[in-house]
Order: sequence, then structure tokens, then C-alpha cells
Amino acid sequence: MRNFCLCFLAFCLVACGCTPRTVISRSYDFTRMNRIGVMAFESSWSSMQGVENLFAKYLINAGFKVVERAQLESVLKEHNIAVSGYLSPETTRQIGQILGVDVLLLGEVTSYTPTRKELALVSTRRTESRPVYKQDVMQMPDGSYAAYTRQVGTQVSHSSQTAPQEYTINAQVGVIAKLVDVETGEVVWIGSDDAESSSALSAADYVARGLVKSFTKELAKLQK
Repeated sequence: MRNFCLCFLAFCLVACGCTPRTVISRSYDFTRMNRIGVMAFESSWSSMQGVENLFAKYLINAGFKVVERAQLESVLKEHNIAVSGYLSPETTRQIGQILGVDVLLLGEVTSYTPTRKELALVSTRRTESRPVYKQDVMQMPDGSYAAYTRQVGTQVSHSSQTAPQEYTINAQVGVIAKLVDVETGEVVWIGSDDAESSSALSAADYVARGLVKSFTKELAKLQK
């Protein structure tokens, strides 16, 4: 029931459009969380595999003990344990006993749009001003006449030119991540975010940094 409530709250936060969107369990004892096992994130796009490594980087930077993903996967493969987005309490308990981790970080790349180039027709409007002159005659002091030119106004003209112009649309990446207690299978934290940048890697890095930062802030509030 608690897992359902956490997931429901996460859905509500997504609907509200807050960024990043996270929910943390206020009843879980996070002092038990000494080692985090980071699992491979699910992704429908091969180019987005490895996003979990970005989370591992920021978790380590925040002071958490992180077990290498490759090591986890090797041990799980030896024990014929398959990890997916949903883990039963029995499976998480088994993983915790084998790997010596307290929680697992699971995640999924929910959306991905690569950087692309597009052409658009751009109209440029030009305005030119030209002086208008008139020939005139004036009488000189000696009584003679002399011709001269004087400006009598300004002629304004408008023109426009349309030409194709290339512009770049940034890559967009969306990720959802959650921490699961290995003893109970309880989701103790869940968060989602999306970002755009000049490359998919930098967008995913921005998401990972933001979600880990949000988690550490929420954790600090609970521990006060």
C-alpha cells in the first residue's frame, strides 16, 4: 500500500509540472542505507544506455557508497537473477544478501529526442532612405545667376528577402529513477525529470545531477 501511495504521489507531481519531481518516504529509516547498488536503467534507445553511470557519479560525489554496476550485473548473472522495473520483496532480499547492498537504484529512460538540424524560411526586411535633391538657381552678388543643388526631402523604400536558414533543435531526455529497499522491496524514494541540451549526454547528466541533488536535500530535511 505504501508503494502504491508513493507512486501515486509521484504521478501527481508529474501532472503538476514541477521540475524536478520527487517523493521521499518519511517513515523509512535512511540511516540503514549504507551501500547503494546501481542497476542498469531500462531504455528503448540503445544510444541512451549507461545513464545509470551518471547517477552513480553524482551519488558518489554526494558521499554515498555505490557498488559498481558491472560488478552487480556479473554477480546477478551468476545467480540467474533478472532485474526489471518491478522487483518482488523476495528478489530484492536475495540481491541484498548476495551483493551486500541496502538499497537498489533502478530507473528508466522515459523519453528521448536526439539533436537535429532543421531548415526554415526566414524573411529579412530592409528599409533604405535616400535624399531627394532639386536643381535650383540663385542670384549672385554681382547680379549673375548660378545653379546649385539642394536637398528637398527623403525617399524611403522597403524591400524583403526570404532565404532558408539552418537552426539546431536541442536533444531532450526524460528519466525516472527510484530507490528500493532490498529487505522489503519498498520504494523509499522516486523522482522524475527531463531536460534539453545541445547533446543527449549533457541533457541526461543534467537530469541525474538534479535528481540526486533533490534527493540529498530531502534527505537532509528528514535528518534534522
